[in-house]
Amino acid sequence: MKAYSERGKLAIKNGWVICPMCGKGKILKVNPDTIVHHLPRPCKRCRQEIIVNIEAPEPASEETSA
Repeated sequence: MKAYSERGKLAIKNGWVICPMCGKGKILKVNPDTIVHHLPRPCKRCRQEIIVNIEAPEPASEETSA
């Protein structure tokens, strides 16, 4: 899963997207299959609004080597 905002890559810690401004606020709870595009989320700690984008995870390859 790739999480990013207009300011760059976002950190995900224990299933939560962490605020890139203060580094302490939890912005959004995410699951491994979460997909989000242009979602505005405010940080409760620093009051900055972050636009969140989360892309789909890469599908697992079904190929096996023989």
